[in-house]
Amino acid sequence: MGFSWKKLGGVLKGLLPFVPIVGGPVGAILKAVSTSVLVIEDLLVNQPGSTKRQRAMDLVGTLLVVAEDATGKDLMTNETLTEAVGAVIDAEVSLRNAHAALAAVVEDLQSGPS
Repeated sequence: MGFSWKKLGGVLKGLLPFVPIVGGPVGAILKAVSTSVLVIEDLLVNQPGSTKRQRAMDLVGTLLVVAEDATGKDLMTNETLTEAVGAVIDAEVSLRNAHAALAAVVEDLQSGPS
């Protein structure tokens, strides 16, 4: 009995229809990570980064558990997948921080000399 990665992608895509389209199961997992980071950043405003990271991991894990039910595949015990999700969360947060820093510089430049 083979595992349908297409089915996994479809399940996660169905859960996250509001995130920009990225293809396949990898894209679906990336959408889950991106959505989780957004939700956690909105909810845990005054929490340390390590707490936010763990909560984002927990939320992605919940989405993957839903995908497990639909696909019949154990995703949550895959250590490589867990490490990859953590790395993507870190990259997502870094990108958002870089964007905010760049936006602040541009805003400062647009305001003219002090």
